[in-house]
Amino acid sequence: MKANRKRNGVCLLALAVLLSTAFCRGPAPDTKLADEQDIYATVIRYQMEERVKEGETSVAQANKEDAKLIAERLNSQIFFVSLGGKDPSDDFINRFHDIPRTIEKASNEEPNRGPHTPVDKLTRRHGIIFSAETIRWLGKDSAEVKGGYYCGGLCAAGIIFHVAREDGKWIVKDSHMNWIS
Repeated sequence: MKANRKRNGVCLLALAVLLSTAFCRGPAPDTKLADEQDIYATVIRYQMEERVKEGETSVAQANKEDAKLIAERLNSQIFFVSLGGKDPSDDFINRFHDIPRTIEKASNEEPNRGPHTPVDKLTRRHGIIFSAETIRWLGKDSAEVKGGYYCGGLCAAGIIFHVAREDGKWIVKDSHMNWIS
């Protein structure tokens, strides 16, 4: 009788450990890839929308000709995307069809040595590279994502984004800059 209780206690403890690790690790493998793509898209979209808003505000508020030229130069009309240091799929790029900019894969940016402003290979227009690098799962419905942007040697930042799934949709809850150049 005592041995059965002890065995039942051990079994219950083992079950509790298994359940707790299953819920804390993140989504099941079959949904993980889809969730990761949705998280990356959420982080990239968040950065793009912020940049569009800031760029258009800067151009509208510029009151001198030289300030307006600088604001227009910084208001990139082409956005490059990198996921984990690689190009995303065409389907991923198509998620941003409603962003009022040209959206390209990072490989369409002209390679150059050293710090430079990203330039489109075909049009020679200046742009900005947005990235989402790594996802660290905090739970089934929350994660932390390293990402950021690069628009030149003195125009770059590494950002940590905290995302959560609410009503079935991933959203950026907050972000903080890890470094800036």
